[in-house]
Amino acid sequence: QVRTRPQAQPAAPGAMKTKVQQYVDGVGGVRMWGFCPAIDLLEAVPDGAAGAGGGDADAPINICSLMAGDISSCLKTMAQMRRRAAARPVNLYMVEKHPEVLARHILLLAIFFDEDLGPRECTEIFLEVYGNAMLRKQTSTYVHNKVEELVSFLTNGTGVLAGLIDVTSLKFKERDAIEKVFKTWLEDVECDMLAWREKRLRQYYEDRYDYRKNLIDWDYSMSVKEWAEIIHSKLFLWWRQEGTAFEVRDAKMPQPNRSLASYAEGREKGYSKLKRGYWGDVVQSPYWALGVQADEPRLFKKRSMQHVKTCQHVAEYNVYGMLHEIATGEKFKMPDADDEIYGRSFWSGLSHKDTTEKIEEIAEEESESDRLDTLGSSGGRKAKVPPPGFKIHLLQLEEVSQLYGKKKFGNLFHLMLISNQATHSLKADLNTLLTDNAAVVCEGADFMLNLNKDDRATFNSRLVELGRELGCVHDASKRDSRKLYNDKLVPLYFLDFDRAGAGPIMAEAAEKKAAREKAREEEGKQAKGEKTSGGSMEETDRKSTRL
Repeated sequence: QVRTRPQAQPAAPGAMKTKVQQYVDGVGGVRMWGFCPAIDLLEAVPDGAAGAGGGDADAPINICSLMAGDISSCLKTMAQMRRRAAARPVNLYMVEKHPEVLARHILLLAIFFDEDLGPRECTEIFLEVYGNAMLRKQTSTYVHNKVEELVSFLTNGTGVLAGLIDVTSLKFKERDAIEKVFKTWLEDVECDMLAWREKRLRQYYEDRYDYRKNLIDWDYSMSVKEWAEIIHSKLFLWWRQEGTAFEVRDAKMPQPNRSLASYAEGREKGYSKLKRGYWGDVVQSPYWALGVQADEPRLFKKRSMQHVKTCQHVAEYNVYGMLHEIATGEKFKMPDADDEIYGRSFWSGLSHKDTTEKIEEIAEEESESDRLDTLGSSGGRKAKVPPPGFKIHLLQLEEVSQLYGKKKFGNLFHLMLISNQATHSLKADLNTLLTDNAAVVCEGADFMLNLNKDDRATFNSRLVELGRELGCVHDASKRDSRKLYNDKLVPLYFLDFDRAGAGPIMAEAAEKKAAREKAREEEGKQAKGEKTSGGSMEETDRKSTRL
């Protein structure tokens, strides 16, 4: 299988990187987590959406998640569906480009639904595997022991995930690729995650590597703090430098997180080869999907102009809350006693070696009645069962265009969730996959650190234009209704598709596109005609600006 290289060609020595190179060097080419808060996907499905075969109210709702690289929205949708008394069946098609990402989805789902884990332990292991470059010894051993179970599920269809995940849409060679990924998670497989990550950091910062703390502080102060101050500055700094996003009671983490490793196509000594390493994000952080938004306002309380809690507490609350909803079918309510202290790891992330403050440690005595070790107020632990009728279908594609013309996927999806790394898929032919009344939710660039304010605005406006080219209309009211705790808009753009009225919208968008291309062609001719020995530098500047 041909795999595209996720990194841009390096700039020549002494040359300044283009914006594209800076972006790719930062977020990487293999997306391991999302860059916007997780959402309940069923809330974005248009009201009265009909089944693929017509107006049957009991027909399944079909949703496509395109290159999201994150399982959080899937888990949130399942948890919310579990709370609904009556709900239509749901088919969630998770389309990814890399087998490593699909393998991680399966692993995180296996952790989430593991009946041998108590909810507190499950929450800790889930977040640890989700966002940390290094793991505790017991977590690494846990992943090692999971490999045999995951391989058995993939090849024989056995295990707790057999009724939840459908792999029949994967070709045999794609299943073999995922199985090979599972086997690279064994502890005897070499994995120097710290060295791989440091190499990525050196490539990203170049000659500014020795001053990276100042650059990280700039990113936090000028952008992250404004967007979501709940992300603590020290947590952001530790992750950017060391790769540790979620601490577990100050435990040491000596083992590599092999689930973050992947292969990339490159060249070495003139030969093309696949090279194993860390090709994921080194700029954004794993906090955006689970750590900046929650339905509990007390998590965002301030005292003396400072947040009492951090993004780690928000993430712990969200994962624990979803576990509670999956097991009980009821919304989790944070106890009043936890208004000040919630969970065993309340001070995690604030007692790091770089912190000058002396924080009083919370006692770690175990208790059989620990509220984080059971689900529900009585009756002990309850089983974690996926909601009836919810099915996850895994697909591995280089481009979504591979689905065009296939009868199985024609007019199938009521909703498409498109990450900002797959926006090139917003083309006219995409509407052949949508039902007559559907919605497209696109991830914007609002929280992307590698882009400046103007670039983000241009990217987001271009999203809306591309949506119109496939016959969609941007619904600003849906976007305005989704805000973070600080009234910042969630970086999602909601495009409504109605096949009956799509024709005029597409025609108007096509005219505007033709006009833009004509203007660009005229500009190119004019620039070529005005080229002189003195104007040569000006043309170079214009090209750099366009890049």
